[in-house]
Amino acid sequence: MPTPTTIDPGEKNFRPESLKDFIGQGAAKATLAVMIESAQIRSTPVDHINLTGGPGLGKTTIAAIIAAEMGSSLRELSAPSIERLGDLVSVLIALQDRDVLFLDEIHRLRHEVAETLYSAMEDFKISIPVKGGTSEGAAPITMTLKRFTLVGATTDYGLMPEPLRARFGHVFTLDLYTVMELEQIVHRAADLSEVVITLDAARMLAERSRGTPRTALRLFRRCRDVATVAGDPYFIDEGLAARTMQDYLNLDQLGLGKDDRLYLRTLAGAYNGGPVGPKALAASTGFDEARVVEDIEPWLLRSGLLARTRLGRKLTRAGWEHVRLFADLPALPVEAERPEIEAFDEPETIG
Repeated sequence: MPTPTTIDPGEKNFRPESLKDFIGQGAAKATLAVMIESAQIRSTPVDHINLTGGPGLGKTTIAAIIAAEMGSSLRELSAPSIERLGDLVSVLIALQDRDVLFLDEIHRLRHEVAETLYSAMEDFKISIPVKGGTSEGAAPITMTLKRFTLVGATTDYGLMPEPLRARFGHVFTLDLYTVMELEQIVHRAADLSEVVITLDAARMLAERSRGTPRTALRLFRRCRDVATVAGDPYFIDEGLAARTMQDYLNLDQLGLGKDDRLYLRTLAGAYNGGPVGPKALAASTGFDEARVVEDIEPWLLRSGLLARTRLGRKLTRAGWEHVRLFADLPALPVEAERPEIEAFDEPETIG
């Protein structure tokens, strides 16, 4: 039996290292390919890029691919972790020509830090205030930086200040992945792991992946765990995948887990299908409001189970019927008998 510090040589990093291996996001890939090739020809860094989209869609992977294609280094930072200006300055001055700085959750950057980042992005210079000098009006120290690429990632583009948005050369909005794309991602992971996975099993995982590669790969790893314990770590079929989803992960056919079902059951039972605001739903379910808005609701909206209206969240007809699969609810009555749910709207916006 391997010791806890032993690394399994068969364990693979499933992240693609080049654009040609990156699956999905076709429009973004095409534009990125042109930007990277142009920068290579001109021997300049790739223009600053903003990546917008939900968690698990490949923002970090794209930043790593840009660095790899440019033959440079990648430095990763999370904006909330930058508590002082010096935290950012120490990173910026260490960057080399054409390095890539990946700044996650960039919309949460502190104001004074963002102000310094503006000049770093635009002029590749930073001004450091001098404290404790003999002159009260001492000029700040200006430092010239190497030319780098900033890849800023955000789940909410609208929260970024306008001066920051204006300094990005291009904004890519990453979409949720199709079932076919997720199947390809699962098959690629299986090939890298030397695991045979049947077409039906791969589709089952893709359909429960909530449109995100990160979830698809997590489900694949859990199936591989179950297969390993069952005695055949190199084969996953539909039966094993179904057993993993149902017995170990408690996921339904849409990829909804117990927290998602609690949200839907609360909306249906406590609020008669809505409308109701996310703050009230968070209080009723015991979830943090940010988790409700950023983690639970996007897939329910995309799946057509939830509608976001001016008055709040409402179950769609499909959502009501789905809740009935796991909750003791009556069939959706005719509008004349239930006028309060007469206009179950389809989602106005998704995400």
